[in-house]
Amino acid sequence: MLEIDRFEKIISELNKRGRLSYQDLDRIMDVSSSTIRRDVEKMYSKGLLLKIKGGVCQHKNLNFDVEVKDRFKENVNEKKEIAEKVSKILKQGDFIYLDAGTTVFYVIEKLKNMNITVVTNGLMHIEELLKYNIKTIMLGGEIKQSTKAVVGVEALASLNKYRFEKCFVGVNGINIENGFTTPEINEAILKKRVIELSREKYVLADKEKFDKISNVKFSDLKDCKIVTTKQTIKKNNRYKKYFY
Repeated sequence: MLEIDRFEKIISELNKRGRLSYQDLDRIMDVSSSTIRRDVEKMYSKGLLLKIKGGVCQHKNLNFDVEVKDRFKENVNEKKEIAEKVSKILKQGDFIYLDAGTTVFYVIEKLKNMNITVVTNGLMHIEELLKYNIKTIMLGGEIKQSTKAVVGVEALASLNKYRFEKCFVGVNGINIENGFTTPEINEAILKKRVIELSREKYVLADKEKFDKISNVKFSDLKDCKIVTTKQTIKKNNRYKKYFY
């Protein structure tokens, strides 16, 4: 089977099922496991699919959350570049919101020695915030296992007490027609309310988030500025007016 035929077969199966484990691929493809792994790497580099723990999923419509520990391994240099850009936005004494998410996580180091107060729903952020002695307010509520985000009615109620100079929010999908989207309704509700409560609103996104649509919209593109890398800006000129 030619490489292009293998790619088409994998994409066809992903279109039917959304995601495939490596065991699924072994059953479906009449090639060796090493060939499958090489094909996955090539398809990933070309933007044809997304790698997840134990397999692959559709690239264009990511309708579930990837585990935090897996997302930490993805696009680390990009996330650090984004965090460096965010450091230019921050000011001494800011009262800000940090959304749960691995891209947002890299912002925390930039807050040291800035007398900034952080409100967050990111359980994964707490140890890092304490490490740099950053004044932190943690929202209460239900903890979502896959993303380590605090969500739900209690989180929303505690959030409504605050008004933020700036918010920094993660995203799963960015699309010209469909705006900013995320897989899960409770996180979408929280993100939407955070944006409403913030004077300046920023969505942090690496290259993998563009031209994707997830299940739940939380904002129009016009309502936030996208903070991303120089390379991603060059490759996504159609989003030009929305970039920070």
